[in-house]
Amino acid sequence: MNGGTVTKMRPKVVEPIERVMLTPAMATELLEKNTNNRPVYDMHVHRIAAQIKTGKWKFNGDTIKVSETNDVLDGQHRCWAAIEANTPIETVIVRGIKRDAFTTIDTVRRLRSGADTIALSGTTRYRNVIASALIWLLRWQRGYLPDIKKPQNKIENSDIEVAFVEHPQIMRAVERAMKVNRLANPSIIAFLYYVLSNRDQELAERMVTTLEDPSRVAISDPFFRLRTYFTAEHHKRKEPVLTIALAIKAANAAHHGKKVEILNWKNQGKVAEKFPTLDF
Repeated sequence: MNGGTVTKMRPKVVEPIERVMLTPAMATELLEKNTNNRPVYDMHVHRIAAQIKTGKWKFNGDTIKVSETNDVLDGQHRCWAAIEANTPIETVIVRGIKRDAFTTIDTVRRLRSGADTIALSGTTRYRNVIASALIWLLRWQRGYLPDIKKPQNKIENSDIEVAFVEHPQIMRAVERAMKVNRLANPSIIAFLYYVLSNRDQELAERMVTTLEDPSRVAISDPFFRLRTYFTAEHHKRKEPVLTIALAIKAANAAHHGKKVEILNWKNQGKVAEKFPTLDF
């Protein structure tokens, strides 16, 4: 009351497009009004939440699209992730989208690759190989080998971006691996070369040199045996985890000066071997 008059409070105007800090409470409110949408994929929510918790989630301009009937047409996984992470995220909310526009959402988007991430640094050569080599390196460092297919072990583009900065010498490893790209997967060879060179540069060079030209070593040389694995049925694609396991066993044997008659990894059966590790 003021001088006998009533002051009316104006209702808050909801902007059709807002850039906001989406708090868990706001995300909950959006989802509570969500009556008809796609099923929620928990693993996708966990992936986003993990990025949010570790500070890897960045504002990228992607929008949360809300229909005229307050259904979240696009962005419910991000909402759930903000709730799971209990952390606000910066985003854009667009309201008033017609419900029948749902069928056009995400139908023409091309997913970003690791190579796209590398390209942002200005690198023009071997981007795919560099990105793949870094993925194998991260899997190795995080202990994801050999369980690389588990959804929780997925390497994100943000991980590749950080790894590229932290491991600039991966470029040298890729250039070295491209010398044998007709023989073996260059991204795997680059990863192996990089890991070995950080422990024994001479051994890393010996591996690639032998893969290039085995004429100067005995057939019992571990890296000769590794090359034999690559040349056997060369038209067949080599299983990458097996390739890495055999390369590690060859590197261990070479470092300790051992001869190898048969290079294998028994990962099945009653006496299955664990995934090998470098022992030097």
